[in-house]
Amino acid sequence: MKKHLNIYIEGKLENADFNFYSQSGAYKFDIHAIYKNGDSRHVDLEAEGEEADLHSYVNFLKLGPLQKHIELFRIEESEFVGINGFKSLKVHKDELTFMDRLKRKFKK
Repeated sequence: MKKHLNIYIEGKLENADFNFYSQSGAYKFDIHAIYKNGDSRHVDLEAEGEEADLHSYVNFLKLGPLQKHIELFRIEESEFVGINGFKSLKVHKDELTFMDRLKRKFKK
């Protein structure tokens, strides 16, 4: 069964080529994805494929050689939309990281 995952990655990504790495993994595991890079700390991916392939892709991203750059790795399942191929987009991100927003929220 095909599924759609939203993958949020945050960390010290400025020296890591996550775009190339995520794209090569997408081809390897037959995943269709939209890669969104807002700055040097955030990567958002929308990934679609068969459940087993998505599981392999997530493990490839999370546990592969670039794992040392990752500080936060979060996955949410959402509605399948039919992404075709691999697209890379540059998007605007908030100045505060997700971890900064959490810290501010719980300090109140």
